[in-house]
Amino acid sequence: MSSLPTFDCPVCRNPLSWDIVFAHQGVRDAMVALINAHAEGRKLLRPMLAYIGLFAPVKTAMRYERVASLASDLVHMISPATIERNGRLWAAPADYWRQGFEEVVNRAHGNNGLRLPLNSHGYLLEVIAGYATKVEAQAETRTEQQRAGHAGAGSHRTQSTTVGLPASIQAITEQPRSAMPAEARQQLNQFLGRKKHEPVSTTDPTTT
Repeated sequence: MSSLPTFDCPVCRNPLSWDIVFAHQGVRDAMVALINAHAEGRKLLRPMLAYIGLFAPVKTAMRYERVASLASDLVHMISPATIERNGRLWAAPADYWRQGFEEVVNRAHGNNGLRLPLNSHGYLLEVIAGYATKVEAQAETRTEQQRAGHAGAGSHRTQSTTVGLPASIQAITEQPRSAMPAEARQQLNQFLGRKKHEPVSTTDPTTT
């Protein structure tokens, strides 16, 4: 009895064990390369095999040589953690690949017009590029919100510090920063209830 866990074959749905699959040198080399390529490589094995099953001919079993070839191609694509699509490079971490494999498999088994068997990885790459585009757009939105928040906070602080000041002094404080004229400084000090070299007067001017 095999000591390795069993799984359902993504092509024929029969129970298989990893040692049976790994008995083929090409398949074993591709799987080992995937595990070595990423710390999360083991999590990609099952979804990747399910995706490879979408390349299986409709009426015949997929040859192990074909499985090995597809797996090897995917490992080389996954390793750089980037993909080239639509004339530019996109981030493609291991998690994007896992989600991409699962999404393409789900679409293939649904009513999404995905024709089987697949003959290229183009659809998968579009899905992964879509993930990268979405994350990039979210980052840009957060940056714009932060910029708007800083600008708004600055305007609020400026406004709050001038509320209640006489119009003549308020007009001066809202002007671009420069040395405050002596006359304006004196008026401001009088309004705030203090003078430069004297303590604040507690005498009510209406009683003198």
